[in-house]
Amino acid sequence: MPSFPTPPLGGPADDDDFAALLAQAGNVQRTRYKPGDQVRGQVMLIGEKTATLQLPDGQEGLLDLSGMRGKDGQLLIAKDEFVTGYVLRIRDRVIEIARHIGKSQISTQVLQEAVQSQIPIDGTVTASNKGGYLVDLGNGAQGFCPHAMIDSRRVEDPATMVGQRFKFRVLEVRGDNDVLVSRRAAQQAEQARQAEETRAKLVVGAKLSGTVTNVREFGAFVDLGGIEGMIPASELAYGRVKVEDVVKPGERVEVQVQRIEPGLDHKGRPNERISLSMRALAADPFAVLGEELLPGHILIGRVRRVEPFGAIVELVPGVEGLVHVSAFGRRVSVPGEVVQPEMKVHVRVLAVDKAMRRLSLAYVDAEKLPVVLDPTATVPQSKTAAVFVGMAKVEAGDKLDKAAVAGLANASSNQRQEKPRVPSIGELLDVTVDKTESFGVLVSFGQPGAMGRGMVPISELGLAQGADIRRHLPVGTVFPAVVTDSRPDGRVRLSRTGAERARERSEAESFLATQANHAAKGGVGSFGELLLKQLAQPGTKPVKK
Repeated sequence: MPSFPTPPLGGPADDDDFAALLAQAGNVQRTRYKPGDQVRGQVMLIGEKTATLQLPDGQEGLLDLSGMRGKDGQLLIAKDEFVTGYVLRIRDRVIEIARHIGKSQISTQVLQEAVQSQIPIDGTVTASNKGGYLVDLGNGAQGFCPHAMIDSRRVEDPATMVGQRFKFRVLEVRGDNDVLVSRRAAQQAEQARQAEETRAKLVVGAKLSGTVTNVREFGAFVDLGGIEGMIPASELAYGRVKVEDVVKPGERVEVQVQRIEPGLDHKGRPNERISLSMRALAADPFAVLGEELLPGHILIGRVRRVEPFGAIVELVPGVEGLVHVSAFGRRVSVPGEVVQPEMKVHVRVLAVDKAMRRLSLAYVDAEKLPVVLDPTATVPQSKTAAVFVGMAKVEAGDKLDKAAVAGLANASSNQRQEKPRVPSIGELLDVTVDKTESFGVLVSFGQPGAMGRGMVPISELGLAQGADIRRHLPVGTVFPAVVTDSRPDGRVRLSRTGAERARERSEAESFLATQANHAAKGGVGSFGELLLKQLAQPGTKPVKK
């Protein structure tokens, strides 16, 4: 029955308003349904065997609840839920609706009606032969489904279909034991219905659920509900992965729509090309570990590529950094002299650019580092009960997952950076070159636990114009420098030429101070002392006045 708006509280509705509502109800165009029509209605009332649906035009239908309960006996629908079904028949102006025809409802008349109405029926595959499959339709009725009609995709092993229960479309009825059915036709009809619902929410950026249907080297195909999309290999996860290691056929996945390219198939039906991503919904490992990737941290990574300009090192999947050819601690012509692809290496974080997602790393000799942090390590079983990673105690056999890595990195960074080195302006320091740049060198100073870092501009290095900084000051070079600027944010600026001038000035001041002391004692200076000593030697003639 059509519903009418409730009159406003506080008084009866005006006669004119009520007459207008009646006139509006009388003008509603009711659909003339026929068997086989697909309808969608809202569940208004649930009974023992049927549920009342309100259809879009205000009419009501009775939905048969046969076959709509789970294995635990619970109904698969709820009140106010929208349900899609088929008009089974119309008797005494009552629209009978069914999601599908169950085995208990099967009869020759029902099967013949199903041919016209195209309502799917339940059936169980009982056997297979050269021509196709035998299907038990219920109540003694048996159907036959050709091999080509059992699935919309090729079935490699027919034995896998035996014993399974499917929905079939009745194509022809010649008798109770001579019924031609097709599961593929039922699948296509259901896919068309699902595709209509999926297109309503198919927009770029939408988050959808789907089922993996096929896995290839270049990506995975996912059924979104009547419409198929593809996840390129690069969008499956962060880092370099193999498709088959991430997803399997039949697996349910959450994806985000990246791109939609409209198109039509050979029959003029919509056929979109949809690009999907699982990576967009996954936690960004750079963001997760970004707070732990602080300059000075020493980690273990795996060399992924070796290029003439440096080595690409992966710390965890999705987090890679560059060890420049100048950051190997010694002069090398090519990085291949030190590292090779897939080799595990120790690196120190030099700089982190979160905006550009770039890491600058330096190669570290493992023999000089007794304790390091390995994001992928398993503590080996040994005679000792535990080992120390960073500054944290880890039991033997424990797996260092991402959460553990974050905790260990915090522990180690707290120990290393408990008392950061904050020098004062004018202080003379011995600094070590960590990295060379076109604008100067990045250096470190201090002791472990109180390390500081700064920068020496190229104008303060004391090199000739156009000189090769990497050749004159390779990574690891130690030289004195004086602090010229020390800011509260930790930025320190130093000068190598200033240190040399300070040394020369210190030597000159020391010499002058020595001369002043001699003068204060009545001496005549160093030259006079030498002359007197010479005159005091035997055989020296006195000088005439």
